[in-house]
Amino acid sequence: MVLAIGVVGGLVTVLVLALGLVAVLVAGQQARTAADLASLAAAGQLVQGVDDSAACARAARVTDQHGVELRRCTVTRQGPSPLPEVTLDVERAVGGTRWAVAVTARAGASVAPSG
Repeated sequence: MVLAIGVVGGLVTVLVLALGLVAVLVAGQQARTAADLASLAAAGQLVQGVDDSAACARAARVTDQHGVELRRCTVTRQGPSPLPEVTLDVERAVGGTRWAVAVTARAGASVAPSG
């Protein structure tokens, strides 16, 4: 009887840990997807000629629609390229825990290193 209780307790512990791991993995994938989509949306807005703040506002709307919090939006223009690069930092809470997953995404032009 004691052995059975120990085995059930061990199985419950393993199950809870596995569910926590799955929750973190799902939240991470959702955060990556939302960050990628939002950075592409912001870069697309910049290509159409809107200003940086409007492009970041578009990124914020996309992340909000996906239940992800936009922490930072940065627009960088490098070298001779007229096309900017958008960098987003987002965060998504892991359901049922106090944890959160943070992700960075970039979209736009990139300049090849010289040399």
